[in-house]
Amino acid sequence: MMKILRLSRFWRLATGLLFLGAGQRLLFTGAISPVVVEEGLSLILTLLSLLFLMIGTVLIFPIAIWFYKQYRSDKRLNHTILIYLFSAILCGILIGGLGQVLYDNTSLEYTHVKIAIWAFTTIIQTFLKVILSYSLVSIYKDLPIKSRVDQLRLPVLASMIIVTVCLAIATWFHILGSFVLSIADALILIFTLYYFIYLTKENDDEKTA
Repeated sequence: MMKILRLSRFWRLATGLLFLGAGQRLLFTGAISPVVVEEGLSLILTLLSLLFLMIGTVLIFPIAIWFYKQYRSDKRLNHTILIYLFSAILCGILIGGLGQVLYDNTSLEYTHVKIAIWAFTTIIQTFLKVILSYSLVSIYKDLPIKSRVDQLRLPVLASMIIVTVCLAIATWFHILGSFVLSIADALILIFTLYYFIYLTKENDDEKTA
């Protein structure tokens, strides 16, 4: 019964992530894409994106609340979330600053600098999300985090390859590639969580408590 409940909660989370990923991309595309605006599809895509975002939030929010209430006594939870947020913000500032320096002091065009910043930010954010997923699952399964980092190799390698391929597609086919990248980002999170929850094995003596 517990396994069925866990699987049900996992797939609700997975579905919510997919809806959020698709909703974010549709909102972005509907708002700024000249092709979409010219075809008169901007309003339709915006409304559809809001629907997707609402469905995703409805699916994910109760699970997030449940997880926090269930595991907030574990001091690692707040620590993990704060480190992730700090790392994401710091990386964004550093990459943005580096991009500005390159634009001001080199002959690189603004478009090329913007693409480079976007690509590096996407790769680093994906890496951080995989680390966050691993840490949250470790807390969920009451396992140590630092002593099991070798389990990150496969998910990190696979996610980096997938994101790099999607970035290449997005560079050549902007709208299609960006949508594929958003879905790929959600799928990476889903399969990373699935991998650490259901596929990795741990010994009884690894339990933290």
